[in-house]
Amino acid sequence: MLINRSASRAGNGRRTAVIGAVAALALTLLGARADRADATAGVQHLAIPAYFNPADAAGGGFWTQIDQAGPQAGIVVANPSSGPGGAADSGYAHAVQGAASAGSKVLGYVDTGYFGTTGRTTRDGQTSIAAWTAQIKADVANWYAWYGTSGLSGIFFDDALNDCGSNNAHVDLYSGINTSTKQSHPGAFTVDNPGTAAEQCYSSAADVLVMFENTYAAYTAWTPPAWELSAPDPARFWHLVYAAPTQADLENTVALSKQRNAGYLYVTPDDLPNPWDTLPTGSYWSDELGKASGSGGSGGGSTCGSTAGTGAITGYSACASAGTATFRATFNTAQSFHHVFINSDGNTATGYQLPSPSASPLGADYMIENGSLYRSLSGGWSWAGVTAGLTTTVSGSTYTWTVPLSALGSPGGSVPTEFNAGTDYSPVITLTPHY
Repeated sequence: MLINRSASRAGNGRRTAVIGAVAALALTLLGARADRADATAGVQHLAIPAYFNPADAAGGGFWTQIDQAGPQAGIVVANPSSGPGGAADSGYAHAVQGAASAGSKVLGYVDTGYFGTTGRTTRDGQTSIAAWTAQIKADVANWYAWYGTSGLSGIFFDDALNDCGSNNAHVDLYSGINTSTKQSHPGAFTVDNPGTAAEQCYSSAADVLVMFENTYAAYTAWTPPAWELSAPDPARFWHLVYAAPTQADLENTVALSKQRNAGYLYVTPDDLPNPWDTLPTGSYWSDELGKASGSGGSGGGSTCGSTAGTGAITGYSACASAGTATFRATFNTAQSFHHVFINSDGNTATGYQLPSPSASPLGADYMIENGSLYRSLSGGWSWAGVTAGLTTTVSGSTYTWTVPLSALGSPGGSVPTEFNAGTDYSPVITLTPHY
């Protein structure tokens, strides 16, 4: 497809009705596949049990650290009191909103107590399945009543069973709360955490299963079940590894997790009694962000430039892995068209020259607009369509684009990238391919 446009069009905001309709259809068809698109592209995300209070000095610092990680922190679990607590908390509302705005899926912690099958009691001392079901549903309702408008994305069901049970009785309990949660709160993202490998009957009981929660020493000796290893979508699996004190332990865990088909991972040097009450810091943290999210490229964080950002465009990142580029940004104002401008040859004098108020002319050789990829034909607004495997996903106001690096001319060096919607532009960030 060939497009010629006037270069005087501020913000590139208008487009023909035909192109807009096609892009909208593409987004509609692809929007429900955000997690699968990440997985099939080989992208791994951190998924963090954030069991620290944002009202505490240390806890507030950890929540800020999560915000600064942007969408690299793919899942964040908030846990005021082994559940939503007794009332709404403004500190948690602010924390949920900050992490969600930065691009994370923030989930509310709900204890399922193995549905009382092990003798665990509800908060009012009951052990029956009916009592546990009522408490679980009440906790889900409270999470959404208190934090839904802050950006809550779903529910993390902890202390889950991992066996099917007689005639699937156990898995049916989890399928039931998954269904009721999604029916009451459309779009809810769910996780089951048995803390150990679940049987295959759980494959559709939640969006994600935590198949491992234990020490680094245990992880090095662990073998996932065959059904996890052969599953087509790594984004269905999450591994939690603690007591991994060194960066060498971290890096080995990341490598093992990718071999074991885990699309979500979190590794920490923290240990029992609560390994989830801190975050790693310093080079350990930056290494974890880079290696987990960058799918194992060389150098801590060198494969992904990311920032939380402020204002109209936040949580933007450009990541490379296994011959694939993934671009992501959250757009906080209502706009019809969302762009990624990509300087694949590193020369700002060639390609489309971005107008003010962009801080850089960039020299964009390629442009992603909504659900389509284009190649620049001049320094002005003149583009040719490229049909080469672009995947576009939309979750709320967060857009994710995944494209083969070959479709961008197989760039070999750093690739300056800028996001745009209307008259809003992000700063330039850099994607570094690793083949």
